Amino acid sequence: MSNWLLDEMRETKGVKSDNWLLDEMRKKTDEDTEYNAFRSATTGFIESAIGAGDELDATIRLLSGEAQDWSQAIGQSRAELKAFEDANPNASMVINTMGLGAGLFIPGAGIAKIAQAGTKLDRALKVGGLGAAEGAVYGFLSGEGEDRVTSAGIGAVAGGALGGLSGAYLTKNTDEIKEATRLLDAQTYKGKGSYIGGEEGFRNVGRAKESSRPGVTYDTSTASRQVQDIKDDAIIVEQPAGESGTVGSVFLSTKDWIAKNVGVRAARLAEDAEIMTRHDQREIDEIFDTEFLTASELFDNNKGLKSLALRMNKSIKEDRRVSWEDFTAAAKSPEEKAIVRKLEEQVKTLQELDFVKQGDIDYFPTKAIDKIGTKEARPDAYDNPVMALKEYAEDVSASRALAARFDIDTKDLRPPKSDIGESRLNVVIEAIEKEAKKQGASTEVAANLGNGLRSQFVASKKGGNTVGAVARRVTSASLLANPMNAILNIAEGVTAPIYQNGVKAWMKTVPRAVLSTLNSELGVRNKGWISNKELGLDKDFMGEIANAGKKAMDDSADAASLTKLFQKAVPGIDVLNKTLYKYSGVQTVNRMGQELLSNSAVQRGMDLANDGSEKALAKLRKHDGMRGLTESEFKSTVRALKDKDLSNPYIINFAGAALNKWQPVSASTMPKAFHDNPNGRMAYSMLSYMNKQMNSLRNDVGLNILRAQEKGLNSKEGAEAIKLAMLNSAKYAGIFGVVAGVWDDYRKTLDLTNDKTLEKLLTPEGVSSALMNQLASNMSSGILNIRAEEYGGQPVEPIPAPISAGFRLGSGLFTAGERVYTGADEPLTPLLRAGQTYMPGLANIDRVMRMTVGERLLTDD
Repeated sequence: MSNWLLDEMRETKGVKSDNWLLDEMRKKTDEDTEYNAFRSATTGFIESAIGAGDELDATIRLLSGEAQDWSQAIGQSRAELKAFEDANPNASMVINTMGLGAGLFIPGAGIAKIAQAGTKLDRALKVGGLGAAEGAVYGFLSGEGEDRVTSAGIGAVAGGALGGLSGAYLTKNTDEIKEATRLLDAQTYKGKGSYIGGEEGFRNVGRAKESSRPGVTYDTSTASRQVQDIKDDAIIVEQPAGESGTVGSVFLSTKDWIAKNVGVRAARLAEDAEIMTRHDQREIDEIFDTEFLTASELFDNNKGLKSLALRMNKSIKEDRRVSWEDFTAAAKSPEEKAIVRKLEEQVKTLQELDFVKQGDIDYFPTKAIDKIGTKEARPDAYDNPVMALKEYAEDVSASRALAARFDIDTKDLRPPKSDIGESRLNVVIEAIEKEAKKQGASTEVAANLGNGLRSQFVASKKGGNTVGAVARRVTSASLLANPMNAILNIAEGVTAPIYQNGVKAWMKTVPRAVLSTLNSELGVRNKGWISNKELGLDKDFMGEIANAGKKAMDDSADAASLTKLFQKAVPGIDVLNKTLYKYSGVQTVNRMGQELLSNSAVQRGMDLANDGSEKALAKLRKHDGMRGLTESEFKSTVRALKDKDLSNPYIINFAGAALNKWQPVSASTMPKAFHDNPNGRMAYSMLSYMNKQMNSLRNDVGLNILRAQEKGLNSKEGAEAIKLAMLNSAKYAGIFGVVAGVWDDYRKTLDLTNDKTLEKLLTPEGVSSALMNQLASNMSSGILNIRAEEYGGQPVEPIPAPISAGFRLGSGLFTAGERVYTGADEPLTPLLRAGQTYMPGLANIDRVMRMTVGERLLTDD
C-alpha cells in the first residue's frame, strides 16, 4: 500500500515536493536540530580521517545513556553533524580537509611494509592496491545504510589513487635511498664524531640573523681554482640554507635554536653547562648567605674597611694601594680579623681558579653601582665588597663550567679586553667558536654557536627597563598567585612525568614527592631525592627563570635596575608578590610538579639501567635526558644510574635535561628572543609554559614527520620516525589534551561566579571542548585561545598580558575620573572592576572569594 507521506519522506532531502506540509515539516526539523559545535567538529574531523566519526559518537551516546538504541544514536549523531556543516560551511570544509590530511598518515605502517624496490610506477601500483582496500573500508564505514556498498566502491577508487600518490612520493626504493644518502653525506659539513659536533655532526645551514655575502671582496679572475676534474655525475652541493630567522628566534627555545642552527650535540653541551653552573652557584649562594653574611654587615657598618677593600686593586695609584697585610692590620677586633682572613682565603682560591691573572699583586674585586666618569670616586659609588666578591665567584664558576663542558682548556684562553669590559664568558665563547671550526663547523655555523651561547649565558642575565620588569611581576602575581592556579598546576605533576617516563616510574616517585612537598629540604637530607635546590632552581622567583649565576630577585640585573627608580616601592612590591606566591600554594605546587618530573625521569633511568637488556638500553638512549650524549657519556650515566648515586654530575645533568624538556625553568628552555630583548620579555608573560609545549610537540611529532618524509616511509629510519610521530601525537592528545584539559575545566567549576558545572564537563561535549581548547593553546604557543570570547576577549590576542593590564587599569582610572567630574552614579566602578582583576592583593583576595562565597570583591562583574 502506498503512503504518499512516507514516499515523500523517502525522497532525497533538498528536493522540493508537491506537498507543502511536508516541505514545512522538513524545514522546521532542520531549523530545530541543535548541535554542540565542539562535539560536531570533533566528529567531523574523525569522520574525515577514518570514516567512523559518527559511529564513534553514536557509541558514546549509547554508553552515556543519551540514546536508547543504535538507530537513535547514529541518527542523532548524523543529524547534528549535518546541522553543524550546514550552519558552518567554511569551518566544516577546513575540519574535513585537516581530517583527510591526518588520515593519509594512518596507513603509513602498511605502506612502509611494501614497495621496498621498483620504480615509482611499481610502488604506486603496489601501494595503490593497499590504498584501494583501505579506501573500500573507509567508504563502507562512511556510507549510510544500503549506500555503504556504493561508498565502498567509490572509496576503493579514491583510496587507490591517493594510495598510489603516497606510494610514489612518501616511499623510496633502494637506489633512491642510496642516492639521497650520498647527496646528504656530500652536503654535510665535517664534524661527525667530534666532541662538539657529536654523532650527527654540525648542521649545514647559513648564518642566522645576518647572512654572509660571498663574492663581494674578491675578483673571480684572480681567485684560485680548486676543481681538479669535470664529470657529468659530479655531486651538486647546495648552498647552506635553513637557518633560523626572526620567527625561529621568537618561538624556538634557545636549546632548539642551537640544535637547528648548529647541532643537537652542541645544544646539549650548552644545556649541561647551564645546569652545572646553576648547581655550582647554588652552593655559592649557600656560602655567601651563611658564612659571609657577617662580613657583608661589617662593610655596611664600617665604611673605612669598605674603602680599604676598594683600594686593593692594581688600578689604584701605588702610594694609595692596599695590601692584605694592611687590610688585616686595619681590622680591630678578633671577629673582624677572622672575617678578613676568610675573605683573603676566598679571594686567593678564586684567583687560582680564574684564567684571568691579576699578576703578583693583592686583589679584591669591586662592583660599581653606576658608571663612574671620573678618576676619583667615593666608596658609596660601589656595591658592598662581599656582593662584588660573590659576583666574582659566579663569573669564574660560569666561565669554568662552560669551558669544561665544551672541553676547552682555560690555560690557553686569552685575557678579556679590559678597555671594553669584556666578560670571561665571552672569551670562553670565542674559544668555543674557534674549536668548533677546527672540528669541522663552517664559519657560519660556528658563528651561530657563539650567537646562541651569548644569548643563553650572557644576555639572559641582562635586565630590561624598570617599568617592564615591574609590569611583568605585578601582572603575573595578580593573575597567577591564587589557589585556583595552584590547583591547575597539580596536573603538571601528572601529565609530563607520565608522558615522558611512564606510569610505573611516576607511581614509584609519588610517595617521596608527597614528603618533598611537605619538606623542601628532603633532597638535601635524603640522597634518594633530587630537589630543585640540588638543580639550582630554588631561587626561581615569581615565574622568572633561574638565570645563570643570578638570584632572581636580589642579584639579577632586573632587580638592580628596579631599585634605581623605586628604591622603596619596588622591594615592597617584590615582597608582596613573593608572599602571594608562597601562601596561595602556587610556589609549593610548582616545585612539586618539577621535582616529580626530574625524579620520575631518574627512576625511569634506573629501572632501564638495572634491566640492562639491549631493548631497555635502546629505550634509555632515546630518553630526553640522554639526547645529545656521546656513547661514553651514555655509559657513564648508565653506571651512575645503576649505582643510584644522585649526586653524580651525570645524573644531575640527566635530571636537568629531562626537566628542561617540559618546564620553562632555565635559559635554555626560553626563546632566544626572550634573552636578546629584555624589554620585550613581557610579551612572554604567562605564555612560557605553552611555548615549551609547542617546542616539545615540534620535537616529538613535527620533526619525526619531516624525517619520515625525508627518509621515505619504507626505509627503516622513515618507518621508525612516522611510528614515533603517531605514538607521540596519540600520547600527547590523551595526556596533555584530555587529562590536562579536563582538569583545567574542572578547576574552573570551583569559581562559583560562573555557570560551569562538573555535570557539563563530564559529557562528550565537555571533554571534546576541553581537548580542543588545550591543544589549540599549546600548539600555538599560547597565542590562540578559542574560548576567549566567553570571557569578552578575542581568540587571537597579540597584546601581552602586562600591557593589557596597564590599558585596563588606565582606562578604569580615566573613566572613574570622568564619572566623578560628571557626577555619574558609582563613579569608581570601572576602576574597582579593573583593580580586582589586575592589582596584586586585591586580585588574589577576589579569586579566593569567588571560590568560597561566590562573590566578587569589589563589583559584581
